[in-house]
Amino acid sequence: MPKEKKVKQKIEDVISDLHDYDIKANALRFVAWLRENKMNPINASKNGWKISSKACVVCYIWLNSDTSALTIVPFIGEYEHDSLSDDLKEIVWSNHKGACGECAVIFGRYNCSYKINTIFGKNYDNACARSIAFINPNLSEIECIKKLLEMRKNTIKNGTLLPTSPTNYGQNN
Repeated sequence: MPKEKKVKQKIEDVISDLHDYDIKANALRFVAWLRENKMNPINASKNGWKISSKACVVCYIWLNSDTSALTIVPFIGEYEHDSLSDDLKEIVWSNHKGACGECAVIFGRYNCSYKINTIFGKNYDNACARSIAFINPNLSEIECIKKLLEMRKNTIKNGTLLPTSPTNYGQNN
């Protein structure tokens, strides 16, 4: 019996199934912005997409059309604390979802290799580059995510984050 070919879901098709108009509109605008900036979402799992710049994954997006939930996880590093406005720092800090222990739940990792100590000047005992998660982000949070992705993209472009770096979240993560 021949194997059925898995059909990759186009992110816009899943977004169109979201029930909440504002979440749907924000998600579609964000995906359009990603595409305009040459960061095309690639279907990585059921209702999950990775967004890359060069050979480095910079973000993941998960959609749950049953609950109308949109989750965006931009990957961050230990950037200079003055690289974001105070307003944007507050948005980032308010979306810190806890300790690296969550990586075990979200990403199946128990010994997080993405540990960071500082998120935009604020020290955390147990944080990782994937511990910022925006759930059903509003417009100001979407703008913050864009800024974080622009920073990440520039870091990659400048060669300070290489595809072989342990904190690059390379193609296969």
